Amino acid sequence: MKNDARQLSTSEQALMRRLAVQRVLDGEKPSAVTQSYRLGEKTIFKWLKIAKEQGIDALAPKPRLGRTRALTEFESAEVKRWILSGDPRQYGFDFGLWTRQIVSDLIVKHLGIRLGLTAVGELLHREGLTPQKPMRRAYERDDAAIKIWLDEIYPDIKKSAKKQGAEVFWLDEASIRSDDPLMRTWGLKGQTPTVKTSGQRQGINAISALSNRGGFWYQVYTERFNADVFIECLTDLIGNRPKPVFIITDGHPVHKSKKVREFIAGLNGRLSLFILPPYAPDLNPDELVWNYLRQIGTARKPLIKGESLLERTFIDLELLAQDKPLIKSFFKNQSVSFAAD
Repeated sequence: MKNDARQLSTSEQALMRRLAVQRVLDGEKPSAVTQSYRLGEKTIFKWLKIAKEQGIDALAPKPRLGRTRALTEFESAEVKRWILSGDPRQYGFDFGLWTRQIVSDLIVKHLGIRLGLTAVGELLHREGLTPQKPMRRAYERDDAAIKIWLDEIYPDIKKSAKKQGAEVFWLDEASIRSDDPLMRTWGLKGQTPTVKTSGQRQGINAISALSNRGGFWYQVYTERFNADVFIECLTDLIGNRPKPVFIITDGHPVHKSKKVREFIAGLNGRLSLFILPPYAPDLNPDELVWNYLRQIGTARKPLIKGESLLERTFIDLELLAQDKPLIKSFFKNQSVSFAAD
């Protein structure tokens, strides 16, 4: 369905022309921009011709710098698109996180309207946007490979698990330290509060696995993680389970080592190991387990004098293992909800 330009003001029509052309010049396909704005099939090419012959300013609305006004519905939607389609570096800024000041600067640059920071904040809230702590995502991440894994490989794993009556566990390792950064507390303005804790630095390693049935397993160890340690952990995980166990984990070299592969091959189907796509930790529900444990661990409850980090970690993990509703709740997170069933 085509966009009815008659429903837009003159300035909005001019703005849409300029923004559409700029998106094509920035590398988007004309067909994608046409679909986004619901244009006629040849419209974008007419605008591109004008921009080429007369410059893109020939498509722009007249500047309205110096006066403040609310953005129209169309302009507000465009600001929302900027934020959801990437980060500020795509627009020439050297900062990768959105701030009200950056949004304000972009509004001036592209829409010719000045908005104060408070007005920008209100605009973002109206558009359903809130300040959030972002997830890190590696440049090396292969979204196409991830899609194949989610659409084809994982469904096959589920199908095989169901056929064999196996329980699927998601596994990950973590390093835990007694001097993890503390969470926030209250104090007098201008005076940083002090929290007493043990001056002895302690560090341990741990490994855990969870299933969407509420199953949970863990081990805590102090030695370096290698094939022998992993094999010992896997032996404990499968234990005396009467049915096969499927494990999904990341591509750590130890997980893919020859020694581990030979160990699994000798189990006659009792254990199967599957590897997640590279640089996709957000697909592993066990990442959420360790994030949770860090929040309730030494970051919130610092060790007291003489307290053992090893014993504290055992207690935290054991309490978690007994809380099946909590374990199942990790699978409700949007990034791993595909594994909830």
